[in-house]
Amino acid sequence: MAAVVALAQTPVRLESRVDTKGAGEAVITNLKSSPLTAYLLQVYLEPCSPTQRSPAVFRGFDAALSGEPLPQAHSRTENLGAAFCNKDGVSVPAKAELRAAVFQDGSFWGDAQWVNSLLNNRRFQLQQFNIVLDRLKAHDAGTMPLETVMEDLKKQLERTGRRNTLSFPPLLDVSELVSANLKNGITPTISLFERLRSRLLEARPDIR
Repeated sequence: MAAVVALAQTPVRLESRVDTKGAGEAVITNLKSSPLTAYLLQVYLEPCSPTQRSPAVFRGFDAALSGEPLPQAHSRTENLGAAFCNKDGVSVPAKAELRAAVFQDGSFWGDAQWVNSLLNNRRFQLQQFNIVLDRLKAHDAGTMPLETVMEDLKKQLERTGRRNTLSFPPLLDVSELVSANLKNGITPTISLFERLRSRLLEARPDIR
């Protein structure tokens, strides 16, 4: 079961459908010649009571951080989930609306609030990358147990995270990424984050 959402003058097509388990899915298709690098969806979950407000839930993707840009006519599927409200096992599939899209050539679509949210997420994640690199390049990093270095980084990233004012969590979990890679050593982890930082700074539009 699928329904195509008609978005006037939108260079991205959003198709809502329901999977075999009754959960909602959003299929995002790039209609523009320039690859789609980032998008933000607002997900709507039916509240369990008429007196409740629908929670604000977002799904986002940014190839400047992870993954590959979406070429023209190619699609990507986002799992949206469903609202389970103890109605004898009945669930209501989630639906989504496209809020913003950013393309490889630096062009974008959407209200300024949501486009800026995607760009501000890039700025925030760049700040996180710099924190990781500064800590791993510190003189004492190579003389300390990796567990201690990781604990220091977690504390710094948590402090920075508390200052994040975006409507959605960072699109890339930097703490988890560090933890997964630091077991291979400091030098390979530095190389990884230097590549991530360069990739982010090369993305358009310029965030500096």
